[in-house]
Amino acid sequence: MAKLKIRNFGPIQTGFSENDGFLEISPVTVICGNQATGKSTIAKLYSTCAWLEKKVDSGEFPKKITKTFFKELLAYHKIDCYIKKETEILYIGETCKITYLDSKISIDSIKDADYIRPKIVYIPAERNFCTAIENASSLKGLAKDTFDFLSDYMIAANSLKNSKYKLPLNGYEFRYDSKTNTSYVADDAKDYEIDIVNASSGLQSLSPMALTSAYYSQFIADDKTSNTEFSFDQERRWKEGMNKIGNQYNIPENSLQFLSDALAQYKNKTEGVVKLETERDKTIYKWLIRIINSRFINVVEEPEQNLYPESQAEVLYYLLQCFNTQSYNTTEKIENKLLITTHSPYILAYLTQSAKAAELLTKGVPEKEIEKIIPIKAAVPGEMIHIYETKSDGSIKLLEPYENLPSDDNELNKALEEQNDSFSDLLELEAKFCK
Repeated sequence: MAKLKIRNFGPIQTGFSENDGFLEISPVTVICGNQATGKSTIAKLYSTCAWLEKKVDSGEFPKKITKTFFKELLAYHKIDCYIKKETEILYIGETCKITYLDSKISIDSIKDADYIRPKIVYIPAERNFCTAIENASSLKGLAKDTFDFLSDYMIAANSLKNSKYKLPLNGYEFRYDSKTNTSYVADDAKDYEIDIVNASSGLQSLSPMALTSAYYSQFIADDKTSNTEFSFDQERRWKEGMNKIGNQYNIPENSLQFLSDALAQYKNKTEGVVKLETERDKTIYKWLIRIINSRFINVVEEPEQNLYPESQAEVLYYLLQCFNTQSYNTTEKIENKLLITTHSPYILAYLTQSAKAAELLTKGVPEKEIEKIIPIKAAVPGEMIHIYETKSDGSIKLLEPYENLPSDDNELNKALEEQNDSFSDLLELEAKFCK
């Protein structure tokens, strides 16, 4: 499990006071809190560090990088200006430790570490640009993270090949015409089809988020190894590595095509389980998942954006279903990651229902009964969920679970309680003065 310590960086001052200051990035991590308190800062910094770890592990980046280069990486998310003289950042991943302290950056290897190469997607709050503006791909001046997300979104849209895609919202469908490069949302039951540029803000926000999340989670699950692109130097290094394994185990073919073939042969098509019966199989498999995108890290800002509460439930459950799409399983489960930032108390409430559904499954409650309330594939055990709350004083708080369910003790719920109290006070004034 990756860990991240942040102090004196942008709106985050003292940061997290427990666990020696480290936030544990669990399989499902939610960051809630008021505006401008550091929610997106955490998401962007984690995404940057996870991506840097991936590049260092592949040999694309050296372990020795400069402070200037690190700031350039932060500029991708427009958080390079958050660095101060007192800034402290420490990321502990699976293969390396990234430290920024005393205005110096260092990367150290973690010995004997296994690594599962991820596809990392960052879905920004500004995703509406992708759908609200005609020919968004021709725009100049977009933030780099928004521009790259637009690219991921267009790849997902083009994969439809003019077919339909069901959105997790009131039966709407997404349609894409590759000839005209035009996206539509439609509902045949209502004889409704409209260019997404003219659709509601909720559909404009939802469509690229849902489509991209579904595409990459399924891409990983289907073992489509072409989703890893290799430079010339990378390909040379991978072939050298496979040749070494080939010589060790007398494997005649040691090409990138062999990697794909080897992965396919290990996957049991019926059970979806990778069978690793020999040391040879285990050695090849560890190499495969290190160089081929084999899990999905999905970082989503404000999935509730412009959506009605019940629609927020549909969207959250959909993102959880994408998270629960595993590529393959060995004796050690390979987990995707989902990190969400949110202002919505409803997201937290529906997440609690997801954890409760997972608990009921372990207690033998029939799936068909749970499915009437929440999709089974959206059920996530409470121990896999961490919720952090960013505070206006620059601190971060872990919302401690209650009986393994997410806590409701947060500022978002308190705001609702205060509203109810205020309304009760108004009713008392009415009773006192309006006789």
